[in-house]
Amino acid sequence: MERVEIVETGVKPVPKAPVIIGFPEVGLVGSIAVSHTINTLGLAEVGYIDSEQFPPVVAVHGGRPKPPARIYANKKLVAITSEVPIPVQSIRPLTRSLVQWFKKRETSLVVILGGVAHPERAGIETPKVYGVGVSEQGDKLLGEHGVTRLEEGLLAGSHGMLLWGCGEAGVNTIYLMAEAHYGYPDPGAAASVVSICNKMLGLNIDTKPLLEQEEQIRIAARDLMRRTEQAMRDVRKEQEHEIPMMYG
Repeated sequence: MERVEIVETGVKPVPKAPVIIGFPEVGLVGSIAVSHTINTLGLAEVGYIDSEQFPPVVAVHGGRPKPPARIYANKKLVAITSEVPIPVQSIRPLTRSLVQWFKKRETSLVVILGGVAHPERAGIETPKVYGVGVSEQGDKLLGEHGVTRLEEGLLAGSHGMLLWGCGEAGVNTIYLMAEAHYGYPDPGAAASVVSICNKMLGLNIDTKPLLEQEEQIRIAARDLMRRTEQAMRDVRKEQEHEIPMMYG
């Protein structure tokens, strides 16, 4: 069985602090949203995620090599993201390792950030956010912040598996998905999920840079989007992440 290891390298995250997580998937919504949150809040790097099945890629930041899947935190929040798509064979082991880590830390809430492909995204000025919770507590949280529950559909890939795994383990988790371009970096959709996170978690993250710098962000994310599309094809995600007809 493949192992995915979570390595803590810095100051240990505060126990029970909420976690936001976003991996490269539809429109890179989660990746863009979590990266923007990390940069805006100046979160410190406190760990990374490693697996022999991850691509042999090393990120370079500030002139230093970094593992591509990293964990950041301050006293109030933990953020997890990756600069490479999660290989399909690593999704289940990654889910198991993260769920164990959340349980060990007694994480109060996990918020997964992502996108749901919308065929008419180009004509949508402000993407709507849908949500899925694993419990009545999560459903209540969604309702309190005006998030429409996704009642029916299929969620494939790392985000969907993580949602299910957390639910099975009793980890309070919600998945926020903004209407997004499928294979095109979508900072506008990322701004929508960050806005909801601001309200849910009491954050104050400015989303204007995501909208004002859309083109620069898209250019910078082109290569990651290309690799992510291949990863999504591996799990046949193009059909499975469509909004059900009731939401059309």
